[in-house]
Amino acid sequence: MKINRQLACAVTAVLGASASPVWAAAADSNGGIEEIVVTAQRRSESIQNVPISITALTAETLTQLNITTFDDYSKFLPSVTVANQGPGSGQIYMRGLATTQDGEQSQGATGSFPNVAVYLDDQSAQLPGRNLDIYAADIERVEVLEGPQGTLFGAGAQAGVVRYITNKPKLNQMEANANAGYGTTAHGDPSSSVDLTVNFPVLDNKLALRAVIYSESRGGYINNVPSTFTRKPTDLGIAYYFKGVVPTRNEVADNSLIAGNAINSVNYKGGRLSALYQVSDDWDVLVSQSYQNMEADGIFAEMKKGSEGQALPDLSVNLFTPNVDKDRFENTAWTVNGKIGNLKTVYTGGYLVRKIDQVADYTNYTRGQYGDYYSCILPGSAQSSTVYGDANGGCLSPVSNYRVQERNTHKP
Repeated sequence: MKINRQLACAVTAVLGASASPVWAAAADSNGGIEEIVVTAQRRSESIQNVPISITALTAETLTQLNITTFDDYSKFLPSVTVANQGPGSGQIYMRGLATTQDGEQSQGATGSFPNVAVYLDDQSAQLPGRNLDIYAADIERVEVLEGPQGTLFGAGAQAGVVRYITNKPKLNQMEANANAGYGTTAHGDPSSSVDLTVNFPVLDNKLALRAVIYSESRGGYINNVPSTFTRKPTDLGIAYYFKGVVPTRNEVADNSLIAGNAINSVNYKGGRLSALYQVSDDWDVLVSQSYQNMEADGIFAEMKKGSEGQALPDLSVNLFTPNVDKDRFENTAWTVNGKIGNLKTVYTGGYLVRKIDQVADYTNYTRGQYGDYYSCILPGSAQSSTVYGDANGGCLSPVSNYRVQERNTHKP
């Protein structure tokens, strides 16, 4: 068996860190263990001196394991699992704890506030059932702090915290880094990615800027199989409202126009610009602006049976309307560090705006108990006489969908 030695070393670094505190590290050039500095207690400390359980995935480990999204992280975090309904629609469990998750179409408005917090540097970003899916471009490390962490990280951190720590500008060093990748997806379309990072001093030892842009396209692997949707006497609504007799006036749905292979592609595009200004030996100011636009098509689960009750192949579904989830966020953050006498002072804040626009197919729910109530004109109703000229009733197209639009802000 051929072993990828670089990957094996990275996995060993992660899995070999399962004691308390948990930590991941890489060997330095002298063969020793490189010190990992974390900010779990709102100050920079060696991970070995922090008296809480921490997992820290370093930038080197992220690169070696090709980790870019939270789904990727969760595979290497021993205390973390994700109940995922697609990118940007996951519920994080830490040590098996999470708040109850409501139905997807209402979770952002009616779901319980999460008890695992998500932070981009010092800005909170968690939402009910929709934890922010931050793309890991130019990330210094990812810290996972097992809870409770409410004292330092506020409400929503009872079970723990996931923190994305970005690389900061360097005052006296010019850097440029570019990465590109291409991959294949089993039973699906190929994937590709590219990112570019630049760090450049503007004023020697005074002002530096750091910028990163990225784009990744992940190929889909779920197929939407051609099918029709015909009402049946066994449908709960037909059995109740029409006494088990499918009405003569009955529209049949056909999904041939949107059927296709690999429908669940995902695209990430975004960037970040940060500036560090050294006011004096004791004071500095850091300002950053982040932007990300994620679009996920299709759904990320398979159906065992189709809309007519037929068995479907693996990795297949029957959808009758296009599914799309557009998830965009912008974040402005600032941090001021300084000293007043012997007292260290820090002030940090941020303003995050997240907009979600999601459309999802709801056609197969028409076979539910109340589905025909919304898509059929009931016999004996006044509406039946108006529309059809008699009291026999009928059923319109069973095709339906729902749309979710959310706008959320996290203020300092």
